[in-house]
Amino acid sequence: MFTDNQSTKTTVASTSETALTTINVPNGTSYRITKLFCGGVGGTYRIAVDTIPSMQGTRIQNSTDPTQIGAALSYDENIMVQGPAEISAFITNNAATSTSCTFSMSYIDTRGA
Repeated sequence: MFTDNQSTKTTVASTSETALTTINVPNGTSYRITKLFCGGVGGTYRIAVDTIPSMQGTRIQNSTDPTQIGAALSYDENIMVQGPAEISAFITNNAATSTSCTFSMSYIDTRGA
């Protein structure tokens, strides 16, 4: 087992829901999502897991900079995803201002455990 993180930055200029990234969980592996962070110009974000179709949940965006303190703290999570699976992240901004939106997911990878 080991802890890992995947982050992405995507420029978004829309108030419509926009896909940010898809993370693949390999067959025979489980990812326990421990922290989520997403920031744009204010609004919401969500993740979707193809093997957990009933998963619901939208979170309020953090700041655009994950190194800031206060409002930029990651959301603590405990979501187990067994591979093969795809974890997709989506953002919905409050303004159509072109901005770099950041998504970050920390997880424990059980490969080899």
